[in-house]
Amino acid sequence: MNPRRIHAIVLRHYFLSIHQMERFFDAFLYPVLVLLLWGFLSTYIGSIKSSGLIAFLLGGLILWVIFERVNTDLGLSFMYDVWERNIINVLSSPITFVEFIAGLVIVGLSKIVFSFILMAVMASIFYNFHITTLGFSLALFAINLIIFAWSFGIFNLALIFRFGHSIGPITWILPFLLQPFSAVFYPITVLPEFFQRVAWFLPISHVFEGMRGVLSSHEFDYNQFFVALILNLIYFGVSIAFFYLTLVGVKKSGRLVKLI
Repeated sequence: MNPRRIHAIVLRHYFLSIHQMERFFDAFLYPVLVLLLWGFLSTYIGSIKSSGLIAFLLGGLILWVIFERVNTDLGLSFMYDVWERNIINVLSSPITFVEFIAGLVIVGLSKIVFSFILMAVMASIFYNFHITTLGFSLALFAINLIIFAWSFGIFNLALIFRFGHSIGPITWILPFLLQPFSAVFYPITVLPEFFQRVAWFLPISHVFEGMRGVLSSHEFDYNQFFVALILNLIYFGVSIAFFYLTLVGVKKSGRLVKLI
């Protein structure tokens, strides 16, 4: 990979973000509004039940936004290039798809870092919830979330290559289809038995279970972490292989023109 080409992709999205308000609002306004909405709801519920519930809900919300934004931003950044017909320039330039995706990943990470800091500060000011309570385990949780978000995002991109830009909105719909099984705001044990089996195969469900364990008992569950990590490595490898095979297939069949 050529670092200068990746830097060019990052630089392009930086200038677009500071000149196009819809990109700015998507990256920064959405996390703020979601945190305010769920934060006040959590405060109300917590005043009825227990103060520990507020930490579970806000912690789950912040970690979920990390996953959802990393995954969505990867697909959305790609779709912006499709809608603006810049994908033609990418395909005709020396930039490889690996370099192009790497640039989008860096752009997505930079946005989520800003969004995370903003949400952490707001949660501390408005709701007296300090995400630093999770300590070093927060970084371990974030690693698993980001890897799965990349895997899911690359899988979504492969679908767009295969079926065309008309299914582009699926990039921000699919993550929410996983949410009921991910145990974001409640433990896996409240799910029906079949749903529990589905949840076991989702790395993010182990992340959220581990988060609640740290908040309630202040002990990090390494079993949950390593199960999530192993599942992530499998899914990441499968998504890369699926993306590569799909890209080769659409090039041979000529379906790549559906993106234009």
